[in-house]
Amino acid sequence: MKILSLDTSTEYMSLGLKIHEDFYSINIKAGQTHSEIVLPEINKLLSEHDLTTKDLDAIAFGRGPGSFTGIRIACGIAYGLGYGASIPVIGVNNLLALADSSGKNKVISVIDARMGEIYFSAYIKEGKTFSEPMFEGVYKPDELPQLKESGWVLIGNAIETYKREMKDHFGQKIEDLIDGPYEVVESISKLAIPFIKNKIFELIHAEPVYLRNKVAFTTEERKALNAI
Repeated sequence: MKILSLDTSTEYMSLGLKIHEDFYSINIKAGQTHSEIVLPEINKLLSEHDLTTKDLDAIAFGRGPGSFTGIRIACGIAYGLGYGASIPVIGVNNLLALADSSGKNKVISVIDARMGEIYFSAYIKEGKTFSEPMFEGVYKPDELPQLKESGWVLIGNAIETYKREMKDHFGQKIEDLIDGPYEVVESISKLAIPFIKNKIFELIHAEPVYLRNKVAFTTEERKALNAI
């Protein structure tokens, strides 16, 4: 199976190419230049392996949360390439991809949402797959959810800005922190595989995830979740 994966949700532009059991990746600190470099870098990566988009089985991309502009770039590029090659386009939640990339079973994923906020979600791996996201949303650093269990691993670029606040909040419930840079394209590719059924153009979970549109949990919902 051959899958092109891309992520432009942060300041890094990451590309991945899965060719059967092998995986090749590019990770460039692009800043505000994602739209200028992503297509040339995709063409370069494919040509290095004598492939075109029509040789691919699917295109997977990080659909957010993250940079509003970056998510739209990844979504638009994936859609355009997938449509042109008549192959599936699969969006993968970046918080879930972060959790998977950690290699751990109890993971808190945190992405810097700017404006003094954090995109947050917690996951527990059950067998080979992760649970449904817990507490997924956008939070102020002093309003993060409470987790009653211990043994969590914290991963994501929000650590760079809010490490002290999160360590104070979670205390000994955090077993480890994984520092960046964070490359999630291999996990994006892996998480997309179960959705590839036919080699035809279709959009699967391809809508962007912004989370700021999500209404905050009510007090009763928070009480129920805190029992986990």
